[in-house]
Amino acid sequence: MQSMTGYGSGSASHALGTLEVNIRTVNSRFLEISLHDSKIPAAVSQTVYQMVKDSLERGKVTVKISFIPAQGGSGRQVHVDKELLSAYVKALQELKHVKGIKKSKVTVQDLLTLPEPWLTVEEQQIPEEEMIDLAREAASEAIQQLIAMRVREGKNLTEDLLKRLDWIENKRQFLMDHANEAVYAYENRFKARLIELLGGLHIAVDEGRILTEIAAYAEKTDFTEEVVRLGSHLDQFRKILRSDGPEGKKLNFLLQEINREVNTTASKADNLDIVNCVIMIKTELEKMREQVQNLE
Repeated sequence: MQSMTGYGSGSASHALGTLEVNIRTVNSRFLEISLHDSKIPAAVSQTVYQMVKDSLERGKVTVKISFIPAQGGSGRQVHVDKELLSAYVKALQELKHVKGIKKSKVTVQDLLTLPEPWLTVEEQQIPEEEMIDLAREAASEAIQQLIAMRVREGKNLTEDLLKRLDWIENKRQFLMDHANEAVYAYENRFKARLIELLGGLHIAVDEGRILTEIAAYAEKTDFTEEVVRLGSHLDQFRKILRSDGPEGKKLNFLLQEINREVNTTASKADNLDIVNCVIMIKTELEKMREQVQNLE
């Protein structure tokens, strides 16, 4: 199981420069990919986008693609239109024979001022297919690093959650062991109050009515079913944690079910120790919820 937090970078070199891909991910309910790809051909960006999409299930993903030109490299090409230049020179030489035009030598500076440029400088471009190959290489390296980090983080989160599950299971056993204490305490209080009210009067007590009253109280405050279901949810949670694949959404849903059982137990509890135990469980569940939010 992977965390949704991670980072990876990759690069691929060419004679004209280096293509770099950096990927950063944080938690999100869905897969959201944003590209920052200044001056990168659309086909190259789309290649990286698809590779990232095929590799991840969930998370907010920021991908930065950049091309760094080689320092001191021959990134520019100078082109001389010899045919146009010859035509210019020929025309200027013919002007010498026109009456009234001052004769002078034709210089390169003169030729550079002419309207139609015969000398151009162009940036060398990497062919698109080669650029796509560079992008695949760089993105593959970045994705491998990213996933490796997400797996490590996921393992740490899983181990932490398993420890918290064991702690909650211990508290659940406490709830099971003390589930009937409230009923016994109520029975004793009820009988003591009854004796106090009757005083020294010799009045027959209807044991059936007493048992009915105690049974009604027991039914109202019995949280055994909730605690049993809580145990089942904890077992299921543990099983999912130990499985492979993106199960973060399932764990989040299961935590909601666990919280529901704990809240119902709290509403039925009529014992301070039970209430305090439930409060501690809810505090631990909130910590687990924060951890689960970061699992893919």
